[in-house]
Amino acid sequence: MAIGSGRTLEDGLAMGRKLMAARAHHKAVQCHRLLALRFPRDARVYMGLGQSLRGLGNRERMTRAFRRALVLQPEAAAIYYNFGNAEFSFDNAASAITTYRRALCLDQARPEIMTGLSLAMLQAGDWTNAWPLYETRESCREFTAQMRDLHRVVWDGQRIPGQRILLIAEQGAGDAIQFIRYARPLTEAGMTVYVHCQPTLARLFAAVPWIDNVSTGAQPEFDTTCLIMSLPHRFATGPETIPDDVPYLNALSSPARRPPTDPPRVGLVWAGTPDNTRDEWRSCPQVALTPLLEIPGPNFQSLQYGWRPGTKPGPWSNVTPLGDKVRDFADTADVIAGLDLVIAVDTSVAHLAGAMGKPVWLLLGRHSDWRWLLERDDTPWYPTMRLFRMTEADGAGGDEASWRNVIAAVAKELKAYVARYGRITSVDTSTGQRRRH
Repeated sequence: MAIGSGRTLEDGLAMGRKLMAARAHHKAVQCHRLLALRFPRDARVYMGLGQSLRGLGNRERMTRAFRRALVLQPEAAAIYYNFGNAEFSFDNAASAITTYRRALCLDQARPEIMTGLSLAMLQAGDWTNAWPLYETRESCREFTAQMRDLHRVVWDGQRIPGQRILLIAEQGAGDAIQFIRYARPLTEAGMTVYVHCQPTLARLFAAVPWIDNVSTGAQPEFDTTCLIMSLPHRFATGPETIPDDVPYLNALSSPARRPPTDPPRVGLVWAGTPDNTRDEWRSCPQVALTPLLEIPGPNFQSLQYGWRPGTKPGPWSNVTPLGDKVRDFADTADVIAGLDLVIAVDTSVAHLAGAMGKPVWLLLGRHSDWRWLLERDDTPWYPTMRLFRMTEADGAGGDEASWRNVIAAVAKELKAYVARYGRITSVDTSTGQRRRH
């Protein structure tokens, strides 16, 4: 790890970036501190140190490092931009907004600064002013340029009966699941809605009655098109005007009927896609959920793709895996339909359960996504979802200890849920669903 005397500053900064990319934050901090001893007058060293300390979750030292960088180079938009990113990662939207705006004053030509500002404003609830800025994101800029070169019309928000609109899922599956809700008001306005999405979403979306066509390769002829993440902007969405009529997605198969004396079935998701840039902030070590399995009563169902219980006896050996027959989100929806509750970190499965109107307890780590706003235990996006938030006092996130308080709060609520669950009043004979007090 030592930064040898023969190494250049550029070599050292490159090593720091590599360590941060590998999430080796302790080593990245050490790297930048050694660089600071050799190059104490270079602002980039302290900016890198601030970014490394951000990864460790040490906000106080992170702030000192960024401020030192700004003392050395007070007119550097890049330092303000990265300082804003760091503040945003601590859910400090107000400070991030101020810092991003300072960066914009110094360099108005960098769209990523406007995108960062938009995300902080979205988290703070200032959606009216944030949505136009969110159109500066890279995928949106590239899409708009491509459509202009192809002489295709990007939808401006005007709902014209008879017009064919192609909605394109630009980002992750969870984003597509969250914002596909806007297909319904488009159809109700008389438009014909086509959707282009990932193959894993195709069967799920094809079953939605207000979607006319789903493509994963060649696209149908259309009159206008829109990225699915731009729909809230086109609808001028605010926290009070979200289309929140759930369920808007459903299972393709009816759940099997269960005896009214069956214990509750609880689905679990503890990790998202590892290559997601936010995965270290949102995923939870599997072992951290073990206290939930020690609560008597529920039958636990894993909703984690690819997971299988080990052969050793213990709480996890009794958790039902998804199995090899689950190929896509339509299959996952069929499994969720038979559950009573889903406990999940911020992943596409949580969005799917919320879109199906299932009770969802969402576990939020450090640096929660903008869509969950701040200091709320509910969300206007999904009426049946509860939020359990990690606080700054819990740690940096990512390790078992940081999740301990969140899981303890969930365990307490799950015990109460199991106690309430037994009070059955009747069974709907047509669906097999139980009605309780």
